[in-house]
Amino acid sequence: MKIKNIDRKSLQKSSIEAIMKGDSIEGCLIEGGDIDDAEISELPLDNTVLENVSMNQSKIDDFSMTESLLSKCSLAGVETESSFFLRSQISSCRMQGIQLSQARMSDSIIIGSKLASTNFRYAKLKNVIFENCDMADVDFIGAELVNVTFKGCSLQKAIFSQSTLSNVDLSGSDIQDIVIEDKAVKEVFVDTGQALYLSSIFGLKIRD
Repeated sequence: MKIKNIDRKSLQKSSIEAIMKGDSIEGCLIEGGDIDDAEISELPLDNTVLENVSMNQSKIDDFSMTESLLSKCSLAGVETESSFFLRSQISSCRMQGIQLSQARMSDSIIIGSKLASTNFRYAKLKNVIFENCDMADVDFIGAELVNVTFKGCSLQKAIFSQSTLSNVDLSGSDIQDIVIEDKAVKEVFVDTGQALYLSSIFGLKIRD
């Protein structure tokens, strides 16, 4: 997957105050700042970079990213009413417990981030890569995943109940105690060890 390489030199430097004022966040570079526990009606990021920004426990009614980058940010416990991600990247961020129910995410990548206990209930993900992420206890109940890859992720106790998985690659990730239903699996790629583990979950008997 090719994500647009943002030219930082072309971006206009801004500050965290722009987010609180509701200013347009397009073509901006925001480095540093703390707005924990804030209430934000809209946060539309377009061709924008946020780096080392903390928004822990904030409430964002409408959060969107288009061709943008979050780097080394902290969004633990953030609540969103609506969220949309397109051709964007999230790198080395703390996002434990973020609420992304019914999120729409496509052509995006999340790298080296902490997403434990994140809520992806009824989300729709297409052409998305999770790489080296902590995703223990992630909730994908009712979610629709199409062309999604998990590379080297911890998916311990992740819940995929009532979800639809089409062309999803779990190989190389830790799926210990994963909750998944065979009827939800349309095309899932796993490694040999995972296949043996999943066969025990689905009640399959393997004969040599």
